[in-house]
Amino acid sequence: MLEPSEIPRAPESKEASKEASHEELFLARYGPLRSWAQRLTGGDAARAEDLVHDAFVHFTLARPDLARMQNLDGYLYRMLRNLNTSHVRRAARRREDAPAVVEYDSAEFVLRAADPRDLIRVQDDLRQVCHYATLRKETSKAGSVLILRFMHGYYPGEIARFTRSTREAVEERLRVARSEAKQYLKDPESLRFISREKVRGAGARAAATGYAQTPEELLRDLRRRVFDSRRGECMDDERLAELYEGAAGNAPDCATLAHLVSCPVCIDEVNRLRNLPPLSERFPTDALGNEPRGGRGGGGGDEDGGGGGTGHASGEEEGRCRRRARDVFEHRPRELCVSVNGRVVAAQKVGSEVSEQKLNVSGDEAVSFVEVFSEQDVRLLYLDPAARAAEPDGGFSVSVGLSDRRVLEARLTYVDSAPTVQVVYRDPLLAARSSVREEAAEEAARRGGRFDESAAGEPHVEARRWPRWLRRLLGHIAAPFTSFRPGAVAAVLAVLVVAALLFTRLYAPAVSAAELLRRAATAEESAAAAGVVLHRTVYVEEARADGRGRTTRKRVETWQGGAAGSPRLRRLYDEQGRLSAGELTKADGTIAVYRRGLPPTSADAAGASDVASLIEAGDLWRVEPSASAFVALVGAGEGLKVEDKLGAYVVGVGREAQAGAVGGLQSASLWLNKADLHAYRMTLVVRRGGESFEYRFIEGGFERRRPAEVPPSVYQVEPELLGASQGRQGANANAQSEEEARQASVAPRATAVASAELEVEVAYLLNQIKANLGEQVSMGRTTGGALRVEALVESEGRKEAILRALGPVLGNPAVSVEVSTVAEEMARREREREGATIEREVVVGAGRIPADAELRAHLGARLADGGRVDAEIKQFAARAMGHSRQALLHASALKRLVGRFTPEEARALQPDARAKWLSMIREHAGACRREVAALRAQLAPVFGAHGGGGQAPGGESPAQSAERLLQSSYAQDDAVRAAFTLSEGGSAAAIRSAQFWRALASSERLAAAIQEAYDR
Repeated sequence: MLEPSEIPRAPESKEASKEASHEELFLARYGPLRSWAQRLTGGDAARAEDLVHDAFVHFTLARPDLARMQNLDGYLYRMLRNLNTSHVRRAARRREDAPAVVEYDSAEFVLRAADPRDLIRVQDDLRQVCHYATLRKETSKAGSVLILRFMHGYYPGEIARFTRSTREAVEERLRVARSEAKQYLKDPESLRFISREKVRGAGARAAATGYAQTPEELLRDLRRRVFDSRRGECMDDERLAELYEGAAGNAPDCATLAHLVSCPVCIDEVNRLRNLPPLSERFPTDALGNEPRGGRGGGGGDEDGGGGGTGHASGEEEGRCRRRARDVFEHRPRELCVSVNGRVVAAQKVGSEVSEQKLNVSGDEAVSFVEVFSEQDVRLLYLDPAARAAEPDGGFSVSVGLSDRRVLEARLTYVDSAPTVQVVYRDPLLAARSSVREEAAEEAARRGGRFDESAAGEPHVEARRWPRWLRRLLGHIAAPFTSFRPGAVAAVLAVLVVAALLFTRLYAPAVSAAELLRRAATAEESAAAAGVVLHRTVYVEEARADGRGRTTRKRVETWQGGAAGSPRLRRLYDEQGRLSAGELTKADGTIAVYRRGLPPTSADAAGASDVASLIEAGDLWRVEPSASAFVALVGAGEGLKVEDKLGAYVVGVGREAQAGAVGGLQSASLWLNKADLHAYRMTLVVRRGGESFEYRFIEGGFERRRPAEVPPSVYQVEPELLGASQGRQGANANAQSEEEARQASVAPRATAVASAELEVEVAYLLNQIKANLGEQVSMGRTTGGALRVEALVESEGRKEAILRALGPVLGNPAVSVEVSTVAEEMARREREREGATIEREVVVGAGRIPADAELRAHLGARLADGGRVDAEIKQFAARAMGHSRQALLHASALKRLVGRFTPEEARALQPDARAKWLSMIREHAGACRREVAALRAQLAPVFGAHGGGGQAPGGESPAQSAERLLQSSYAQDDAVRAAFTLSEGGSAAAIRSAQFWRALASSERLAAAIQEAYDR
């Protein structure tokens, strides 16, 4: 299977890619994408084309930033691979709560999702729904609307234009029709209008066929049944034009609409008048079947299938892609299912204007992609964190706009050191639906009749036509004075309540930037005066605004006293973690700035708002991300804008720098947490020396402590920051002052030795975010006894996640943390190489994996289709390597934990630290045992379990058992990869040997023994 690094890039230039739209870029790669999809699906051309269509939908809906993509082809390949993984995992889980056929958007959706084993029943149900609709259209517009949506494939917005009604009315009629159709499928005689139709000779049910038609035949048959139900005469062109081009209040009545939807000539004439696609372009039946389309792989062409590896999408293929995208864009879910790595983890009904769910993702598997499906198995959103830019808090999000101003958002963060997925769905029509039904009920009461749900949403219900609505309201107000009927009075009260609710909802004031900043500043003042000590860690990044050059990153630690007049000390650490500057605000409000090797200088608090002077002095680190600091920099007047993001408000201002100005502020943004308006990020773009620079202030930790827990030394300026003049004063001080200075200088060094409990805490924090499983994260001690954590990670998002997880210990002088991304490390090495070139040759074996013969013999006994066998072999190999790799990672983490302390040191740990240490050991031992057991259970039916049970742990210490387990895991992983990967020298001989099976059994027992030893 190809990996992203092996995929050739498309020939167009990077500049051309930026200019082309997402649709054009994707369709230009249609041939290669289908070829890759066919390899992923084992040659299943129909499913491969479905994968490509799905990828087109979510590439064009989410529209990722092309400027940030270094390899667009690799991104698209990874998307295809993830979508295929999702399909395979979901296909293995047959839903028991699948929707009824009438609850799908259309008959096309039903046939696309139908289980082949239930095809006869599903098709019979579709015929019954069609029969219901043809009967119901004569007595209610709900029947005609259902025919347009379900049988003819019109979208709700198109139906509103066809029926000359509102979107709310269309949704209400569809709801009523689907509800009646479900009842009809259960018991036709329970619907009163059926009795009236039986008098006219119409049957209560359509005749069952007892066999399954092809999708194309069934759709044609359903349309024919609709057209055969036509009643009345066709309207002439003049009458139709008057009906559809006349006054806005004109709309076809029930009988006219029933004729229009069941007459192919009239329906296309209405399509022409309303600028809608003709009937012939709806329900593209060539996209429904399970057989390969267009001959060899769909579309003709070279050996790889239509278009081969280089072809642009044909007109027909492009039309199918756009049709699928429109289906998803118009789809309205009634339930949202959240899936992580292809496995459904949560579901929620949609019943209000805003639906939100937030869930913690458990398990050892890293989050590769997140999807959101509807109850109809329609994928509405796809989030690939590896392809999105990390947000300030290390999260990744995507927002998808759907029809009728609907928005679906998903966000992946690492809250409390664990992956968390938050999904928010907004549907404005759900807010208006209740008001539509209330108004319809009130109208019926005013006429003295009974509210009929089937008539809800008729054209007289026009929620957004304010003049008519107001006239009707005035009529309702006057009605009780002319007729003192109790029902009329109740109707007036009901409509007044609805009016008030509508007014409140429609005229809700926008969020004010000035008010947000005022409330945030008030919250900051309250926190500072709450009698607790505030400790904050902020990272200050400086980079050129155009993205060129390297990014510098410094750390600022701030300690703020817990009472009015308490001191505040801010320390600046450089990229190597060395203390380089400080700022002390004393109780009387005076400020002193200290720099290594220089005498201290006094500063004005107002100077912290002068960006130009701060940059000139190199003191921009004195600015902190807070509402008060932001207001001091940019003011709280006009020009401020608020952006409502998932979980945060972003207040921003843009300002053009004056010509010739040095240090002019060009733009600024502040991120406020929605929950408590706490500022956690701020960016400033400034002009300096003719270039623009961006400064990012990112909060890495924020904690509150009781004053008794904070030693006085945290407010003492370190000796290395005291300049020459301070040193001379110290020389003339009395003996007591000299002793205090000596103690102050010794105190930081004395606290630089990390305790065993602190070591456990750091390991526990890293374990919470799985930073000890396969990532280049190391923890050790310096010669002085301090802890040093070094990490090399793939993305800025993961970097932020590690720093955020370690936030509780970042301010500890006994802990040093250095986290770099691969890009930063490569840039550093590139500078060190100074132009040196390194070439690597990668040899990938062709053909089949070494264990192919055994797998093919095993799977061929139950699968006749060669394509299915190939797909199953790939999945089998991936699962086996996954189990083996996870077992190795847990064994490695277990070895480090067990060997971290001697038995004496472990017994001396404080109870809380010891409990955390033991829980981590038990966790990794149990996970390793489960992975080895899963690997053995998977391989045994194919290769057979040979040999004995392996050597028992026997009297050795847990540290020795952990070492032996790690060595055994390395050997097992090598054997598995040799059997299941395409590479030179690969062989399946090892996994056939008795030694391999004895090692598996021994590993399982070793892990169990270690777990048991630490359970006691």
